[in-house]
This record gives sequence, C-alpha cells and structure tokens, in this order.
Amino acid sequence: MTIRPVTEDTVSAWAQLAARVWHSNSETLRQAFLAGQFPYEFLYWQGEDAVGFISLSLRQDYVEGSHNRPTAFLEGIYVLPNYRKQGLASAMVDYAKAWTRQQGLQQLASNCELANEVSQAFHQSLGFQEVSRTVHYLMDTAAD
Repeated sequence: MTIRPVTEDTVSAWAQLAARVWHSNSETLRQAFLAGQFPYEFLYWQGEDAVGFISLSLRQDYVEGSHNRPTAFLEGIYVLPNYRKQGLASAMVDYAKAWTRQQGLQQLASNCELANEVSQAFHQSLGFQEVSRTVHYLMDTAAD
C-alpha cells in the first residue's frame, strides 16, 4: 500500500472517489484537476487499485483557530467501504501531517458539517481539536 500524488494518468480514479465525497460529477472534477484547481491530491493505492484519496490545500484566507497563513487544510478524505477500519484514513492523515511540515507549516486544519457526527468522531480520534462551531445563513433578495 502506498500514497502517491494524483497525475494526469491517475486523475480518473481520483475523480471517481472524490465525486462520492463532494456529490459532484467525476468528469467535472477531472476537468477541474486538469485545469489546476486541485493541486494537492493524493491517492492511496493497494496494488493496482486506488482505494482512497486525500485532498489538501494551502488556505491563504482565515482558518478558524489558526493564527498562521497559509494554513494547511484537509479538504476531503475518503476510503472505499471494503477498506475501512484498516487504518488507511489514519495513514493518509499521517501523510498529510508530514506534507504540512514539508510545506514549512505547523498546523493542519479541517472541518465537517455540524450534523456529521461520524466525521467529528473521526477527526477527534486522529488528534484534531474542535476550535469553533458556526451556523451559516443565506437570504435570497431577488424576489424583493
């Protein structure tokens, strides 16, 4: 098992996995990757099969709880159901921590939906500390 950066040759495998997390079209994601919109994508390989991915970024904007800019950010992580509970996600987060240090940074941030208790437990089990909770609002003004 190994973790490697996504390339043009492996982008389709990444896009199929990422589409499951981001509820998006895999072709749209593939094109966005090829256009440079996802520069820090990594696949977890078991033999010839991509069984998970992790998406990282360097956020220049404010990140809750961080006093540093940029801040390394875990944008997405996914492991195929048949490969879960085997330590793959933990290995990918360890990879992300090493990647963060390679960028000269000291913090890795992440977030999840308030109602996603499974993701919250996952983050806490890996050593992430909750720093805040927010509720977002939106108002349509076109009908006024």
